[in-house]
Amino acid sequence: MVLGQGEVDRLLAACRALPAAVNDYRVDDFIDNLLLTVLDFQMRTIAVERAMAHFKHSARNELRSMEDLELLLARFSDDQAGNTALAEHLWGYRLWTRARMLRDLARYLDASGVRTQATLAEWAMTSDYARDFAGQIRGLGPAVYNWLVMRQGVETIKPDVHILRFVGGAVGRPVPPEEAVKTLRVIAREMGLKAYELDWRIWEHQRGASA
Repeated sequence: MVLGQGEVDRLLAACRALPAAVNDYRVDDFIDNLLLTVLDFQMRTIAVERAMAHFKHSARNELRSMEDLELLLARFSDDQAGNTALAEHLWGYRLWTRARMLRDLARYLDASGVRTQATLAEWAMTSDYARDFAGQIRGLGPAVYNWLVMRQGVETIKPDVHILRFVGGAVGRPVPPEEAVKTLRVIAREMGLKAYELDWRIWEHQRGASA
């Protein structure tokens, strides 16, 4: 359902009340972007941070390129046992489904000609979720796609649970993800912000409220 003008005004007021984001969440490392794509959704932030810290301490030196990733993936069987071992090696957690997603993401990006940070950034700027990403990788939907391209500087909003709760709380009812994204992008322009800057403000606010 499209937001009425009164609802838009309430959402705008709620957005204007948010402080500026503390952090810049863009990421310019190719491997970090791939790992965050399969990790950073429907997981507690502390778990994601610990997983990435484990990776940087234990596996970063052997994994800096798509070629390195392909060699690493080949060392582990593509089944539950192999992917569990792969996940433990990368992140220190038994996240075997996330390891499987990493394999699928690497295959998808390779088939799309994306093998470096430069080509990932170019793909992010020109790709479209419905045309290019939907249904390509089991378990990865629009919020994950938006978060991936946002980390490359694309102006959009990721319609995750934090964003949808904020929008729903401001307008007084649940709002479909597509409508939330569209309206917040308009509000960001009105506030003189990049869309991802408004997303970061909402995320940090919601994270603080949850804590």
